[in-house]
Amino acid sequence: MDAATRLTETADERAAVRSEAHAESAAGQDGGGRGRSSQQRLADCLLRILESDRARVAEVLGGEIVSVMTMARYLIEDATQRLAHGELEESSEALQNASARIRDATHQAVALCSELRPRVLDDLGVLAALSGHFRDFSHENRAIFVSPRITATEADVPTQLKVVLFRIVQAALSNVARHSKASTVRVCVSLVEGELRLSVEDNGIGFDADRWLHRRAGHDGCGLGMILRWAETSGGHCSIEATPRHGARVLVMWRLQATSENVAPLGQAAAPERVEASVARATAGI
Repeated sequence: MDAATRLTETADERAAVRSEAHAESAAGQDGGGRGRSSQQRLADCLLRILESDRARVAEVLGGEIVSVMTMARYLIEDATQRLAHGELEESSEALQNASARIRDATHQAVALCSELRPRVLDDLGVLAALSGHFRDFSHENRAIFVSPRITATEADVPTQLKVVLFRIVQAALSNVARHSKASTVRVCVSLVEGELRLSVEDNGIGFDADRWLHRRAGHDGCGLGMILRWAETSGGHCSIEATPRHGARVLVMWRLQATSENVAPLGQAAAPERVEASVARATAGI
C-alpha cells in the first residue's frame, strides 16, 4: 500500500459512521443484534485506520526525520571544530553534507503533511489535488497507467464535496493498486445535467460484485465499503460494477441543486463539523 493511502484523514473517515448509524438503526428493527455487530466491525475498522496512521507518523518522525537531523547536527558540530583548527575546506564539506541532510528531512516532513492532507486541496482546489495524486500514484505504481478525464470545473464541485471526492478517488485507486492487477485505470469527473459524476474504472482481474454485496453485511471492510459510506454520507449514490476477469468500476453520483456554485447535494449532506460531532456521539457508545 502506498504511503498516501495509509495516511488517511482520520476525522474525515470517521464521518462515515454517520451513514452506518442510520443504516444499522433500520436494520436493527429486523435483525436484532445484527446492527450492533456491524457497527462494532466498523468501529474496529476505524480504530485500525487510526493506529495505522499513528504508526506511520511515528515511523517518519521518529525513525527517519530524527535520524537525519541527528546526523546533520553531528556534521555541524564537526564543521565547527574544524573551523576552530583552520580546516576551511573540510568544514565547508561538512556543512554542505549537513545542509543536504536537512533538506532531505524537510522534504520528508512536507511529504508527511501532504499524506495527512494535501495542502493543495485547500490552496488550489480538488482538481489540482487530484492531479497531484495521479502523479504520486503513477510514481508509486509504475505498472499502472492512470488515464484521467476531468471535464468538470473547480466551480462545479460544491465545497462540501471536495474532500469527499478526493478521498473516494484515493481509496478507489488504492484498491486498484492492491487487488486489481490492472495495467490501466481511468478516472472521470464530469457534470452532466446537474449531476456530478465520478467513475474509477480499471481493466484488472475484477471480482464477483454480487457475491461481494451479499457478503458485505458480514465482512465490512475499509475499502469499497468505506467508499459506499462516503457516498451515502455526502448525499450521493454509489454503484460498484465488476465481473471476474473483466475489470471493475466504481461510479458515484451526486444530484446538485441548480443554484450557486457552492450548492449542496440534494441529499442534504451534513456539514463536516456537524458530521464529526455526530460521529463522536455514535462512537462514544461503541
